Amino acid sequence: MKTIIGPIFAIVTPFNSQGQIDFTALSLYLTFLQEKGVNSILTNGTTGEFASLTLAERKAILEHSRRYFDGTILNNISSCCISECLELAEHSKDYANALVVLPPYYYAQVPEAGLFDFFDLILSGTGLPVYLYHFPKHTQNSITLSLLERLLQKHENLVGIKDSEANLTQSAQFKLLKNRQFQVFVGSDRLALTVLKQGLNGTVTGGSNPFPEWLVSMATAVPQCRWIVAEIAQQYLDVWSQFRKQYNLGEIPITKVALQWRLRDFPIFVRPPLQSLESGAIAAITAAARDQDLTTFNKLSNL
Repeated sequence: MKTIIGPIFAIVTPFNSQGQIDFTALSLYLTFLQEKGVNSILTNGTTGEFASLTLAERKAILEHSRRYFDGTILNNISSCCISECLELAEHSKDYANALVVLPPYYYAQVPEAGLFDFFDLILSGTGLPVYLYHFPKHTQNSITLSLLERLLQKHENLVGIKDSEANLTQSAQFKLLKNRQFQVFVGSDRLALTVLKQGLNGTVTGGSNPFPEWLVSMATAVPQCRWIVAEIAQQYLDVWSQFRKQYNLGEIPITKVALQWRLRDFPIFVRPPLQSLESGAIAAITAAARDQDLTTFNKLSNL
């Protein structure tokens, strides 16, 4: 298994004005992330609008990402249909380093026995490393410590979890599994530095795609005990996170607009039910992105 190194950037899916995937924009975007020092990406995730993609589109995005990104790729194979999960898992063998899978996200609050059966069939159907994806806000199904312990007793390829509940007490309990060899990545920019200080494996980010420098710099600084640099990076993250929260326009549309500022002509279209933003919001987001003083940050990160 290739070691997964955080932070993990959950990539957006660029669409053109007709709603088709813009593979040219995707190529430039992946090159941008790699040039900024990103080691790991997550394809077809929540930020990538996977629920609005066909299976063929999800496969095409993964294949294209492998051609243009040399680092680690985690591919989200989530579906409420187990056979679809297994089809995507089989396809991923030639392109992804690991898989990510959510609980079923239509059948809310199902018994733990049902979740065990669901994950058991998927884990048994692939030899790739698998990370469960804990996101109860969207799935209405929680991945509990007891469920993980049962699955780990049976499946060696269950290697970690993407925990997007932002409950660090629970995340720390997950980390103790498998003699602390169980990897825990937390989906929260505002907790990025705390996550690393607590010995977890890092952050999964969607909203920070336009500014990968911050999390990449933090991940480099912490092992070297360069705490001033890490704190500065967190401060920059907090400003951008607060802006996104204040405008409450949806993380995916905001992220695409900010990416357009960093990558000229990057398309800002989303698929329904998400809505593309109006001109006033686009102007405000572009101004906020422009206000992020990357020149000063880059100087400070070399302290």
